[in-house]
Amino acid sequence: MNKEIVMAEDEVVATEEPKATEQTEPQESPEQAKPQAGAEEGTEQSGYEPFTIPDGFVMDDAQLAEVKDFAKEFNLDQSQAQKMVDKHFDIISKNNDLIQSAQESRLKEWASQAMADKEFGGADLSENMAGARKAMNSFSQPAVDADGKAILHPDGPLKGQQMSEVEVLMNESGWGNHPAMIRVFHRIHQAMSEDHFVQGDMKPREQKKTPAQTMYPDMK
Repeated sequence: MNKEIVMAEDEVVATEEPKATEQTEPQESPEQAKPQAGAEEGTEQSGYEPFTIPDGFVMDDAQLAEVKDFAKEFNLDQSQAQKMVDKHFDIISKNNDLIQSAQESRLKEWASQAMADKEFGGADLSENMAGARKAMNSFSQPAVDADGKAILHPDGPLKGQQMSEVEVLMNESGWGNHPAMIRVFHRIHQAMSEDHFVQGDMKPREQKKTPAQTMYPDMK
């Protein structure tokens, strides 16, 4: 009989529903409950006011988007983002000044070398430079701007005369001061006689004839 009771008790135990265990929600610690610094600010910053760009510089839409994304990533406010932009252009400006200074020094060095060149420099420099320019312009086209207007020499002995395309290129790049470039056209000029000189579209400067030369063309 005891055995049956045990079996019955086993059945009861097997079919008895387990009691529900009470669970309490975990409480956040003060550190967890406190929002992280800057999180709210970063969420509220949906955009920035237009940044002030220094004169002489531009920032396209793609660059502006990168700056804004970077500023948002580090939760920068408008003032901090503007300081970042200012520093960026300040570094670029100083770098451009260094490049410009180096270029000017290089051009001065080339000019000094050209004036002292044993082949075309010295006392005959001006005459040889004129001959080299004549040879260069004879194989070039007259220079015009985007509107089709002639590009003129801004100063110097040729002021007001139209430049050739090669002259414009030489002036803009600075290669017109390089001794090697001058030497090439100097030798071309020497190799070609006036009687067989190849004329291009650039016409030599015409000198006005005196009344006597008009009446007597053979007069020297």
